[in-house]
Amino acid sequence: MSKPRSLLAALFRPQYILLWVLLVMVVVFMTVSPSFRTVGNFMDILRASGIIAVLVLGLTWIVAAGEIDVSFPDVAAFSSVITAVCIQKGMGWAAAPVVAILAGTAFGLLSGSLVVFFKFPSLIATIAVATVAKATAMTIGKGGPISVEAVSPTITFLVHGTVGGVPVLIFIVAAIYVGFAYLQNCTMLGQHLYALGENRQAALEAGIREKKIVLSVFVLSALLASCGGVLSIASFSSGKPGLGSEYFIDGMTAVFLGAMIIKAGKPNVFGTLIGAVMLSALGIGLTPIIGVREYIGDMIKGGLMIFGIVIIAVSRYRLTHKASRTVPVELSGADS
Repeated sequence: MSKPRSLLAALFRPQYILLWVLLVMVVVFMTVSPSFRTVGNFMDILRASGIIAVLVLGLTWIVAAGEIDVSFPDVAAFSSVITAVCIQKGMGWAAAPVVAILAGTAFGLLSGSLVVFFKFPSLIATIAVATVAKATAMTIGKGGPISVEAVSPTITFLVHGTVGGVPVLIFIVAAIYVGFAYLQNCTMLGQHLYALGENRQAALEAGIREKKIVLSVFVLSALLASCGGVLSIASFSSGKPGLGSEYFIDGMTAVFLGAMIIKAGKPNVFGTLIGAVMLSALGIGLTPIIGVREYIGDMIKGGLMIFGIVIIAVSRYRLTHKASRTVPVELSGADS
């Protein structure tokens, strides 16, 4: 086969198809609406995708390990409310986000403990934790947002600032994702995460420390969701108890859709990042610019999430049946 044909075949491998879908979608939006073509609009897409990417990065590893976490958006909402309350009570911007992130991370410790030590199914455990986090945020905010008169210049710069015309948030997200990609692809931790998700029993027999890893990823998910909640204050100038409903569909869809990219059928950090960008572009392109009803956009996102879930399920089914027909290969039991 000639080199051009080989290159073309490589570019259109199944794991890259979603990238082409994203490109086609952007081209269509640019053709239909001149306002979509503006630099400011693209910067808005990057900023929106950056916050979602931070919120769901931990969820990516939870799904990779064969678990689920539906509490991340409510933990983010809780952290945003705690930050706003701390500021209203006179605490400085140096301390308030730290307090909020620590408080939010405690929910991840609770979720992980319920799953690891009390053997709750992760869906049930995180629904319960999400309910507590949301109810607590609602109670603190008395059912409404808590306004912050002057958002910290540092937080504002992180979310809305630019360097060379590119949002600062994108540089931060890129650095975080590169670090997590290294851990996922180049360390034993990444191998163990995928081993747990693909065949839990085989992973346990190989000596992988399931409890330690599962507990850690739930804590990590809550920590990152809390960071996203703090960053959201720069966009809303308030702590919002109802923030969870705004990020739930986009966050879940970004992870499951991202599983179609790079590592076909496996949730991965770069896939999640691309999924977040795609959903932000879809949200901004469909409703505010083209004028499609919001519920139609949610239907499309829901369909994409279902498609991503099917891809993951089929991939794991094939791996399980393949493993059952072959001799098990031992994995190292050492934790990264």
